[in-house]
Amino acid sequence: MTNTLTNVIGPGLGQDMLLRQLYLHLQDVAIFTVDLRGEVNSWSAGAAQIFGYEVAEIMGRDAACLFTTQDRTDGQPQTEMRIARQLGRASDYRWHVRKNRSLFWADGLLTPIPDQYGEPMGYLKILRDITDRKLEQDKIRRLAAVDLLTGLANRAAFDARRAELVAMAERSGQLLLLLMIDLDQFKEVNDVLGHQAGDQLLQQVAQRLRAASRESDYVARLGGDEFAMLQLYPPSPANGGVLADKLLHELARPFLINEREARISASIGIAVCPADAATPDALMKKADLALYHAKNTGRNCYRYYTDELDQIAHRKNVDHSELKRVMHAQSFWLAYQPIVDKHGNTIAMEALLRLPGDLSLQPVDYVIGLAQETGLLTFLGASVFRLACAQLRRWRDAGLDGLYICVNTCARELQDHQYADQLDATMRDYQLGPGDVEVEITERDAIELERSGNSIISQVSQRGMRVALDDFGTGYSSLSYLRALPVSTIKLDKSFLQDVPENADANAVAKLVIQLAKELRLDVIAEGVERPEQAAFLGKLGCDFFQGHLFSPALNADQATAWLFAHAGG
Repeated sequence: MTNTLTNVIGPGLGQDMLLRQLYLHLQDVAIFTVDLRGEVNSWSAGAAQIFGYEVAEIMGRDAACLFTTQDRTDGQPQTEMRIARQLGRASDYRWHVRKNRSLFWADGLLTPIPDQYGEPMGYLKILRDITDRKLEQDKIRRLAAVDLLTGLANRAAFDARRAELVAMAERSGQLLLLLMIDLDQFKEVNDVLGHQAGDQLLQQVAQRLRAASRESDYVARLGGDEFAMLQLYPPSPANGGVLADKLLHELARPFLINEREARISASIGIAVCPADAATPDALMKKADLALYHAKNTGRNCYRYYTDELDQIAHRKNVDHSELKRVMHAQSFWLAYQPIVDKHGNTIAMEALLRLPGDLSLQPVDYVIGLAQETGLLTFLGASVFRLACAQLRRWRDAGLDGLYICVNTCARELQDHQYADQLDATMRDYQLGPGDVEVEITERDAIELERSGNSIISQVSQRGMRVALDDFGTGYSSLSYLRALPVSTIKLDKSFLQDVPENADANAVAKLVIQLAKELRLDVIAEGVERPEQAAFLGKLGCDFFQGHLFSPALNADQATAWLFAHAGG
């Protein structure tokens, strides 16, 4: 190897002494050589100090062991040798691995060692550990992307992230929301309390924005009293209004600064990518225009760039407020629709939520969405279940036995880890058993829970409660799931009854589903039965029970009680 190194440094007096000094005494620089296969064939004291390998441990080993797993997978050691052979040198600026598997950041240089004909016979590597410098550079780089006053991302970092997320939204076909947030009355706080108080206010505003947003949302201070928020993959554009309303509420709460109370508000402009704009700069302009609109319409509000979205969002905002009021006043009630057997006896009552005012005109799924967005879903579900159990208890006390109650639920409610325990507690309060209750969940929600590995349906079923697959035929209509799902009943959606019994194809489908359900030992309830001939035909196919206006519409509690005395089965 002395001859090899002589080719690198050239002949001259004292070259052996120079090599010896470098290899034996230079501790803060690693020097080693490899052959054309990349195997180590010389190793300095500095290399031993930095990497932790003694000469005997490393000689003959592939130098790739000094690279990270990812770099080895990417072929980085071979790439370095190829570049050094082509260009005469290859820079090495990356993480390396010590013997003890710890990482350090290195600044290195690989050069070819020529033979007497000028052809590479191996490679010389000189490398330094610069981890401390690297970490300091990373810290400086991070600080360059951070607003030092608030700790949020700064304008430069926000611009880069905005471009990145717009590109991601375009590739995935998903939505991206941009909210521009400008504080109202901030100048007054600065003028009255001073600039130091203004800085404290900005810091507290940043904390509230961060706390009110999702972990994945990107929040930045653009300068002065202007902030921005990016939300990737929201379920719908209307989520921007939900978030904006939440931010406005948080910022309207009083701030305590130097033991003095300060109040501000905010104006928010919302733009949607790609509906409003498909480029980063255009999206920013649209959000700015929406912010300008919010400021010109009285402040302390939000506006979308488009009028249509603005109207939808504000309608939803009104509905949120109305649902909160209804829940607080408990001004909702339950109606009950009978489920009858083929003899006309009522064997169960389905509890149906009823709301006052404009909310009564909205679909149930919309109301459930409102309840989830306002954090009221668990309360609403528990309240409905309690009201239904209380009513069943009153019927039992009146001598109406042989009857159970059906209560609707949804995947989002079932995902609450306390759901099953709450059912148990409520049934104990009203002295009801598991067989007195049937939980109804839509086909789509049941399959969603099953695919996610959530076992709550099994837990409910194992407690002895009936579980019904509601609206069967409107979701996946996957008959294979009937075997896997722990349900006791399927409820044929009224869409199955269209053209029954007049249309042969419709009859065939109804017959297939009923026969399969019976073979799987499932009860079948036909929903939306409106004509006697439908009930007669389905009964011949083996349908067990019926529900629909042919028998009774949904009834209030008093009407339902009268019905039960006339039609309850034993």
